[in-house]
Amino acid sequence: MAALQESLVARFTDSSEKSEFEAAGDGLFAVVGLLGEERSLRAMLADPAIGEGTKTETIKTLFSGKVSDLTVEILTNIATSRWSSDNDMVDATEEAAVTLILMGAEVDGHIDRVEEELFRFGRAIDANPPLQMALTDPASSSEEKAGIVDVLLEGKAAPETITLVSHVAGSLRGRRIQDAVARLSELAANRRGRIIAEVRSAVELTEQQRLAAVLATLHGRAVELNIEIDPAVIGGIEVRVGDEVIDGTAATKLEQARRKLAG
Repeated sequence: MAALQESLVARFTDSSEKSEFEAAGDGLFAVVGLLGEERSLRAMLADPAIGEGTKTETIKTLFSGKVSDLTVEILTNIATSRWSSDNDMVDATEEAAVTLILMGAEVDGHIDRVEEELFRFGRAIDANPPLQMALTDPASSSEEKAGIVDVLLEGKAAPETITLVSHVAGSLRGRRIQDAVARLSELAANRRGRIIAEVRSAVELTEQQRLAAVLATLHGRAVELNIEIDPAVIGGIEVRVGDEVIDGTAATKLEQARRKLAG
């Protein structure tokens, strides 16, 4: 999926017009919303048995004149690729939109700010169960959830941050809001040529730079540490990079010992 994102947006890398990124990103977000509601449409666009010509014509009929020509082109490229499921196709469409919005932040020179704001908002959600409920309440519309995000972030965050968080809050598709925002933060780090390591520790780390250097060596890319102080860890640390988890916490070791004793 990552390779497809990069290939889809590669043609824009020489552009200095932020409006191009915004228009294409916003258009793809609108398509994601529609695909989330129209099961038959997303199934048809992801069906490998349906020819590229049919898919291309369907996309032109539905979206030409309603979203930018670039949005139509990107969506056509996505729909005519092969997917294991229609949900994977929708996820790819969303991540292409996110990448375009982040590229707009790069043009403005504040991608670092957006990444930091996404991380902090994710932490705020983790620490606030009522906010989690408000942003995942199935009885609330996408517009209502976007309104909550606007109230929380208006005047305090970059426009791109607000756009991204508002979208995922209104289009969770079964995901936890924490996970959706964490993915946004990860994609922002990717635009900066970094990967994010989520670190849980019982106490403040005294050798953060050394840990980052070791992880960078392992993964071949610069690593940014997002550190959470969690007394439940007891001792040691847990490091999560994507789906990879390095668990050296005392709490885990104690639980493993308990299970062995229990037979």
